[in-house]
Amino acid sequence: MQLAVIKKSKESPKMTPRGKGLVGMSFVMIVIGSMIGESLIIQLGVFAVIVLFFAYYLAKQNVKKIRVLRRIPRAVFSGQDFNFELEITNKKQLMNSRNIMVYDHYLPFSEKGLACDFIRARQSLAEDFQTRVVGRGTVRGKGYRIESDYPLGLFNVVKRRRGTELLKVYPRPMLTAAVKSTVASGGEGNSLMSFMYNNDGEICGSREFQKGDKINQVIWPAYARTGRLYVRDYDYSMPQKYSLVFHSYSPTGKLIWPEVFEHAISLVTGLILMCRDQGIPFEICGPFTEWKMMEIKNPLFIFEVLSCLAEARHSPDSELEVVSEVLMSLPGTHPVFVISEASVDTWADKLPQLPRIINCVDNDVLKSKKPKLKDFQRVA
Repeated sequence: MQLAVIKKSKESPKMTPRGKGLVGMSFVMIVIGSMIGESLIIQLGVFAVIVLFFAYYLAKQNVKKIRVLRRIPRAVFSGQDFNFELEITNKKQLMNSRNIMVYDHYLPFSEKGLACDFIRARQSLAEDFQTRVVGRGTVRGKGYRIESDYPLGLFNVVKRRRGTELLKVYPRPMLTAAVKSTVASGGEGNSLMSFMYNNDGEICGSREFQKGDKINQVIWPAYARTGRLYVRDYDYSMPQKYSLVFHSYSPTGKLIWPEVFEHAISLVTGLILMCRDQGIPFEICGPFTEWKMMEIKNPLFIFEVLSCLAEARHSPDSELEVVSEVLMSLPGTHPVFVISEASVDTWADKLPQLPRIINCVDNDVLKSKKPKLKDFQRVA
């Protein structure tokens, strides 16, 4: 948790319309009392002026030594609710404070802020809120203000502050159904590999025959009983790791809107979280890592990668040489995910043919680039 404390400042009370009305009334009473020689009216006018001076003093002292404490997480995901605690403390030794309002920019507009009718000296009041931050990156000390119209609403005191806390906002995780299905199937997508070796796991049950299943896998006794084709279903072992490559290929003359890039970053974030949830190690590279492969051996510790994604900036490139070099240099035969905000149709066919599955992903489509049969046999 991080804490932010209001810094001391000197804001003078501002007279409200009610206070201005009292000033006008006191002036009129003094003038009229002097004209008609009525001392009582003059005394009432002078008393009103005294009340104004006393109210000014109380208004200034009322917000003196009021401290606000923020408790927020160090990092959150964009668009997701998080807990936010706001605490008001009266640091004065003797004097109580009244009618204190705190308006915080972290809070949604509907919440507005925290209102305290009465705070005893050397005591605190706290309240929990739920809020969210839209966008990603590093939020540096959002502002807030303290207001009070005590006493009698004659003066209004406003103290504006900016916190010192830093909040890291990770991209909002998103995944398409196609990506979820591909990760769940071990990164094999709709490739031929899933059918050529679809019995290398533990038997976990049976299912209806599907296109691509081998005839020798059919359970003939079940067919004799039901007249329907069933095959054994296998619990596939998860891959040892994934490689994630992100690029912003932009063909000449093609416009890519910023929100499309943000959506693609969200896809990468969702894919990383799915690797974490399934315990799959991975490595990732892209413009945000300066094309250096960042390897995550323990998928529970992904904060460094998420921080890179939080600060990622759109860097469109009209060529795919760097992406091809990265793919060619990858050792092993584990599945690869290549993600981009550009349409898969504009770049998938330009990637090199490799003896591994390459899952090409954009904001709407996942297309598995199948290895050539001769390459697959050689690897096997």
